Amino acid sequence: MRFFLFLIVVVAGALAGLALTERAVRPDSLFLASRFPPWEFSPHIGAADIDPYTRGRLFALGDLPLASGEGFSLFARQDESGAPLERRCRYTLASPFPAARFWTLAITDPSGKALPNLAERHDFTSAEILRDAEGPFVVTIAPEPASGNWLPTGGREGSFVIALRFYETPLAATATRLDRRFLPRLSKQECLP
Repeated sequence: MRFFLFLIVVVAGALAGLALTERAVRPDSLFLASRFPPWEFSPHIGAADIDPYTRGRLFALGDLPLASGEGFSLFARQDESGAPLERRCRYTLASPFPAARFWTLAITDPSGKALPNLAERHDFTSAEILRDAEGPFVVTIAPEPASGNWLPTGGREGSFVIALRFYETPLAATATRLDRRFLPRLSKQECLP
């Protein structure tokens, strides 16, 4: 009888430990991300002193992070009001962007896969963005075509994630001291029915 009780306790403990570990390594875990809504980031993700939760998340997702001297990544899963990013809505992403030699902007589904769309457009780079005469720019993220810099969400069902990666940037060295004033503005415009 004691062996059976011991076995139940061990199995229950193992299941609870696995469930808590899975929760701790999810991308939305509070252990992993610092936040400046709508942006979230992991300040030490490419550093030598990476914590075990972040290491577990990278292992689970199969991600290869940028080293701390190479660049820095920001992610948005929600708009500035805290609502999930919806594929049926129109959003604008406007400069300022932090200083970087090069950057990429991509939208994916929550699991990290590219959103299928008829335009077969999934990302922008700093080299191909259309800018105003003074330098600022706006990217429209929407299901319907838009003039200028447009990233299609490819449908009206589901949510998406914005991944913004900066290469050769001082952000990599100062990630723990980010200033919200220098991060891009993400605004929801309207949503289709």
